[in-house]
Amino acid sequence: MLVISGAVQAGLAGIPGQSAELGISLTVMGSALAAAGWLLTVGWRFTRKLPKPASDIPQVEQGIRITPNIIRVVVIGAVLIVLASALFIPQVGFPDAFPILGMLVGFLWSVAAGLACTGRVMKTGRVMKNSADLYARWLSRR
Repeated sequence: MLVISGAVQAGLAGIPGQSAELGISLTVMGSALAAAGWLLTVGWRFTRKLPKPASDIPQVEQGIRITPNIIRVVVIGAVLIVLASALFIPQVGFPDAFPILGMLVGFLWSVAAGLACTGRVMKTGRVMKNSADLYARWLSRR
């Protein structure tokens, strides 16, 4: 999310002639944090440990139900922020606020995109309901 919002800020900073340093810094920091997160979790991602049946089916089903509404709220919030800033920021100050506004909207839309991806994974992962059966079959094949 920091990478996307930083890239948006860096790109939009050139329009009013501002420095893109903040956006570049956010992009570099976001990339470093994402890489560090991957490195810290690489052991859990590629383990040879035996899988366990899913135990959080109610939370997944709740997530499937509420994720589309959360996405709508985030996208509508981003649009309202743009509209409110267009109404309340004086035209003289708007060019200076444009890159920060773009960074905020980029951040919110990347959150919405991440939620949409997670929601799609949860929907296609309905197999988890039968995870105990799948786990038993996997054990029998070993």
